[in-house]
Amino acid sequence: MIPDLHDLGKIENLRTEQFQCLVATRWRNCVEKMLAAKPPTDWTEWEEIKSSTVRTIYRGTIPGPDGNPVDAHLKLFRAVSLSDRARDAIGGSRSVREFRNLVGALERGLPCVEPIAAGSILGHLGSQSFLLTRTKIGEPLPRGPLPPDDAQSVGRLILQSHEAGLHARDLHPGNILRLADGSMVLVDLTSAVLADRLNSRDRGRALAFFCLDLDAGIEDPAARPILEAYGANETVLEAARKNSRRLRNRALSSFGRRAFRPCKTTQIERAKRKPRVYLHTPAQTLWDRARELIDKLPELEPVKSGRRGAVYLEDGIVIKVRSAAAARRLFESAYWLRFAGVPTPMPVALQTFRSTGTIAVQRLAWPNLREESRSLSQEESVAAAQSLGESVGRLHSFGLRNRDLKFENLVRNPDSGTVSMVDLDGVKRRVPTDDRGRASDLGRLLAAFWQADQPGGETVIREFLRAYVRTCRRLLYPVLHRRHLLDQAVVRASQKCGLNYLS
Repeated sequence: MIPDLHDLGKIENLRTEQFQCLVATRWRNCVEKMLAAKPPTDWTEWEEIKSSTVRTIYRGTIPGPDGNPVDAHLKLFRAVSLSDRARDAIGGSRSVREFRNLVGALERGLPCVEPIAAGSILGHLGSQSFLLTRTKIGEPLPRGPLPPDDAQSVGRLILQSHEAGLHARDLHPGNILRLADGSMVLVDLTSAVLADRLNSRDRGRALAFFCLDLDAGIEDPAARPILEAYGANETVLEAARKNSRRLRNRALSSFGRRAFRPCKTTQIERAKRKPRVYLHTPAQTLWDRARELIDKLPELEPVKSGRRGAVYLEDGIVIKVRSAAAARRLFESAYWLRFAGVPTPMPVALQTFRSTGTIAVQRLAWPNLREESRSLSQEESVAAAQSLGESVGRLHSFGLRNRDLKFENLVRNPDSGTVSMVDLDGVKRRVPTDDRGRASDLGRLLAAFWQADQPGGETVIREFLRAYVRTCRRLLYPVLHRRHLLDQAVVRASQKCGLNYLS
């Protein structure tokens, strides 16, 4: 249900020695009493919902206009860098911008959370601001395919927003709340702009961004209910297709940068004259084990050492010692592959100190394909080939290459049959449509297959290539020149192993 603007009342300025803010008139007395008793920076008893370097979100209870307690969300913004402070000095604090956007969205009839107050906190080093909104009871939409009913509701909401002139450049499923009655509500308008109704180009970009988490983006079958409910014409769809590939490439790069900044996937520990430690949040159960092994590395015997560094295999953990730059590349590569949906061991921790880097990853204690290829049944070999073909297809579709693809660096889960890439030293970013790099990767795998005396026969390699082509066609918008690509792969494989093989 959209809050009535008459209930919201006028917007007033409120200033004290501690803060200056905008507040909805009917909430003024409540906000004054609340902030006089405790400034927003000291609301530590509230439940923390989300935290990053630039903002923290809390949930708690405040007295309502009628004296009854009301659930509310508090968003604290921080300007960490000089550029952040300059941006806030020029454009105003982010909290006030979002407050005005929420009021403007309500005026245009859009469903969103009710703004209560927003302002800047005075007397602190750097710029800090807060936004207080009334809580809506619901769940954010999941990132990925949505149920058809939810997808249609989202399509109608996006259309309504675009017709109302809401330019929400970062609108994704996580910024839409699904209420108990099935209705949808906008919850984050920090980066939004209210202007004229969107043109076809902006509509296409917004739809492409919203469908970014789907495998094939705007072309994914899960996007059809959204587009049908939106009523997208061919001009909008063409604009969405053009933006989809560019946005996905940017999203991969952006997700990789998460490896080196505090966010929901990474925690960073830093101190002067001590190693800097990056911890992958989903691998939290392995942190203590990784720390213990890194601390006693001088006592351990490496299984391999050479010019690039050393490798240690321990119970549940693999540790690699590299130069600091190489270790950072490995850690970032693991993030890339996880974003692309390519099976790979989970990164656990990265420690850098001066010119040395130490990376710990989850150990998959299964035999590699080189060791078990001859002992697999025909059915298991075909399943492994299909899994590998899909993994390499996803790798290439996201613009990634792996110069170290070989059976020794591939392990198979005996329960699911999924094949994972376990050595990422050769992973690089390239243009997704780079046929030369794709052919080189396929050639390495073909050569490995022939050098292993073709386990499973021709059927296995056909299934691998079919799975690869299907995945690329599903994920790559440019036409996949299959015959040219496979011919180049065969040539490179023949050069590598000295065979003359005709497909």
